[in-house]
Amino acid sequence: MGVLALSLLGACAQRGDGEVGALELGDSADTSETGEDTVTGDDEASTTAGVPDLPAHECGEPPCEACVCVDEQWLCNCAGLGNDAGFVELPPRDHALGPADGSGPTQDSTTAPARMFWAMQAAEFGADDRPVFVFFNGGPGVSSGMLLGLNIGQQTFAPLETGPDETVARNPNSWTALGTLVWIDARHTGFSHGLLPPPADVTDAAQRSAAMDLSSFNAYVDAADFVRVLLELFEQHPSLADNPVVLVAESYGGTRAQLMLDMLLQPQAYAEGSRPLVDPALAEAVLAHHLAVHPELEGEAAAVSPELAAEQFGRQVLIQPALTGVVQRITAGEAFEGPDSPLLELAEELGVPYQTCAELGGACNPYGHAHTYATTHDRSPYDTRSPASWLVDILDLVALRLNATADVDALLGLDLPLLDALPQMSAAERGPAWRSVSTTAFTPDAQAGDWPELGGELQPWDRYFVTFHHEVFNEFDSSAAAALDIDPIDEHFGERFLTNLAWVDTLITQTPHDLVVYTPALPAAFETYAMVSEVEVEEGPEGDARWHVSYSPGALPQRPELDLRTITAPRYTASHAISADAPEKFLADVEAWLELD
Repeated sequence: MGVLALSLLGACAQRGDGEVGALELGDSADTSETGEDTVTGDDEASTTAGVPDLPAHECGEPPCEACVCVDEQWLCNCAGLGNDAGFVELPPRDHALGPADGSGPTQDSTTAPARMFWAMQAAEFGADDRPVFVFFNGGPGVSSGMLLGLNIGQQTFAPLETGPDETVARNPNSWTALGTLVWIDARHTGFSHGLLPPPADVTDAAQRSAAMDLSSFNAYVDAADFVRVLLELFEQHPSLADNPVVLVAESYGGTRAQLMLDMLLQPQAYAEGSRPLVDPALAEAVLAHHLAVHPELEGEAAAVSPELAAEQFGRQVLIQPALTGVVQRITAGEAFEGPDSPLLELAEELGVPYQTCAELGGACNPYGHAHTYATTHDRSPYDTRSPASWLVDILDLVALRLNATADVDALLGLDLPLLDALPQMSAAERGPAWRSVSTTAFTPDAQAGDWPELGGELQPWDRYFVTFHHEVFNEFDSSAAAALDIDPIDEHFGERFLTNLAWVDTLITQTPHDLVVYTPALPAAFETYAMVSEVEVEEGPEGDARWHVSYSPGALPQRPELDLRTITAPRYTASHAISADAPEKFLADVEAWLELD
């Protein structure tokens, strides 16, 4: 039955006011539940495409008119969920930061306030119960624009679909066939931005500099931001609150996903001080969500276990993910030196021999050496089939499309233009918004599209949309972060992944053309951790694989019986951006994986 065979959680949800509404699939409705900060748009194609014509009597009486009967159960959109977008305002939050092993000492910190942007597209049918896919890119400091615009949602700006004459086109491989889609931009990236409310003076670079620091820009606070936004979205859209959630993370987003899952599966750890982040308010919010989803627990927080939390948050799709910090780079370098090195195929294509570090001798880093070889011969380490400018080119494409208001409106599919839907985006109502410390951090307004023309000119430290923010990246990668072992290449993130894997079903993409995140080397990286005894790679058709991770005895006290977990690892002829290059296979692989789950 394809996507219809997905397991469903619960019965069809009711509206937040407790009334079941009548809505035929395809009818339009104003269903915004979020006040002035959100807008919904009901796209007829988004609610009717793919609906099977089956006799209703198989399922009995429907809970509302917006239902289809499939396999003797109703798939409904009783809440009238449509396309939506908005901001979640994050107030200042007190927390403490300490070493990754939780040993202390910790330093008290407070996050700066921020306004986080999100967008949503409802499942084609059955939105009340279908999975919620949460998309984000990485960097750190990169917006989620690539996953918004490159063959995931209802519309796409991928050149293979648009052709030379259009900027946005219908996406024939929309993931709305699988469920409801949510995109979130990280703090200060994409359409998200910071705030410096009074008495702070946003015009003062020193005050902006004080807010652009490790307290707000580190791996753990970043993940906590995303968890808080997700929980707020459930509050605003109660019909989704108990739906299964699939995190879909690209690149550094893989690390963010592991910390989010750790917070969602083991929230108590963030109150008791056994993690680098001590944030009791976060733990309380996550526990409150689990208790609301599971009223049978009768408010008993101690009954919230990873197993129970994984009933909702037990799936992740990782697109070329950074997972094990520097260990991943080391094992990739070892693969580049070996007999199956992707550099050998590239060298044959180029007609230029590739000399390994072992052959060269002296000081030579195999990981960096492979990248240098590629770029020296005008090939991108993110896609060895493409010119060295590949990363700049794709970021420029994202910036070009998302700095054009008409393209943004076409991608989001709302009832109103985004500036009308979210007036607080405009210069007049933006308030004490800011992006950067420097007034020269971004390109001139001439490259900011038509946002300034339609929304008003912004101050030089602000922008409507930012594809990549180097100041954010620098804070994550700072010496202060390294001193706490929470910089992006710290190896303890691999332990978070392997712990989550005990409860979370996982798909990881593979491509031989991405040298930066060389995922075929991940099994070797996992084997370097004491909690893993062995990883068996089972090759399938066309290079698709299954990685069988065997755990060491007693590796996880919470799961003493844990022996083996399997990762689905499909292979693609693609760049770092899998969805851009192989959208049809990617969608089919995820659908098959969900059915297997």
